[in-house]
Amino acid sequence: MRLKLNKIKKWVAASFAIILSLLPVSGMAFAEGYSITMSPMNQVIILTPGEKYAGTFTVSNDLTNTSELRYNVTVQPFFVDDNYNIKYEETEGLNQIVNWTTTDIKSGTLAVGGAQKINFTIDVPEDAPAGGQYEAIIVNSVSDKNDDKADGDTTVAMNENIAMAHIIYAEIAGTTRHSGEVLSTNVPSFIFDGNISAESTIKNTGNTHGVATYTIQVFPLFSSEEVFTNEEDPEDKTILPNRTLTNKTVWDKTPMVGIFNVKYTIEFEGVTTEVTKLVIKCPLWLFFIIIFVIIAIITWLVVRAKNRKKAEN
Repeated sequence: MRLKLNKIKKWVAASFAIILSLLPVSGMAFAEGYSITMSPMNQVIILTPGEKYAGTFTVSNDLTNTSELRYNVTVQPFFVDDNYNIKYEETEGLNQIVNWTTTDIKSGTLAVGGAQKINFTIDVPEDAPAGGQYEAIIVNSVSDKNDDKADGDTTVAMNENIAMAHIIYAEIAGTTRHSGEVLSTNVPSFIFDGNISAESTIKNTGNTHGVATYTIQVFPLFSSEEVFTNEEDPEDKTILPNRTLTNKTVWDKTPMVGIFNVKYTIEFEGVTTEVTKLVIKCPLWLFFIIIFVIIAIITWLVVRAKNRKKAEN
């Protein structure tokens, strides 16, 4: 019985392949742009109890208008809740580092096209606990709406009071534990609308942050040549201790129709998880047409076989 089912599956897949090969394909791409930059956006550092760490990052005013930029600099906790929503003011996480950090600049003004280095120092106490520590150095615009401005003052706020965060992922040297668990993976077998994607949920069970790497490879049904892969630029996500992250990796130029072999690879804390799946991409209306054609063919074959049997008798 299992052998017959396998033959039926192969026959149906082959039928889909033949019909879909006759149809056109399409894709979509998009681009993004930013007018204000922070470089780098985050830092991953290792700290030693009893020592000081000096770091720096740069904020640039790349606005295309003629306005200057006024800003304040503050140090705040970096925390994520159970749904991985970012929180900058809660202290539930490992945020003692906020009390150890000072910046050389508290406020300033940037000319158009100008850049400012912001230096920070982390004075790590002798009794600092081993493991992860997390904070955000916030560069926040200064609103001019309620300020008294002189005539001709063209200073404006950063994108109408928008803040930018420089995230510090710190690990205190000592007895740290790097461990994690892939709780679930999902690669849909049928996609009627949207793009081919792979999703997974990972829990960081260690006492410091870890980086999860997500790779997706897509092959045509009858070929070993990739039509899409992000192997050269895999997707990386930092997961904080005792936090669970669900991430989706998407092929955003998936054709309208096709049958593909999808290989999804997750690497986290030295453990590799791989999932391979046969995925059919087909609009719902076309799916019903194909099913109708397959049923019609099967019906025709059955009727033909019965008529042949009757003729032989």
